[in-house]
Amino acid sequence: MKKYFIFIGSLILLLTAYQIGTGFWLTFTYEPGSGTRSIAENMPFVNSLIVLTSASLAFFLSQRVGRKTA
Repeated sequence: MKKYFIFIGSLILLLTAYQIGTGFWLTFTYEPGSGTRSIAENMPFVNSLIVLTSASLAFFLSQRVGRKTA
């Protein structure tokens, strides 16, 4: 059960960092009147890849922390 909580905590931290990072990036690169339709169409796929990567990193972090504490 401890590994599960470490996994969930790591996943939440990684996804939060991703959301904050993309928020900053989108804010700093915003240009009024620019066409962003083509970028926005691919975002669900990109977000799915980020979630999959974050989940994988969180899993490996939980395994590593679990070995050190056990």
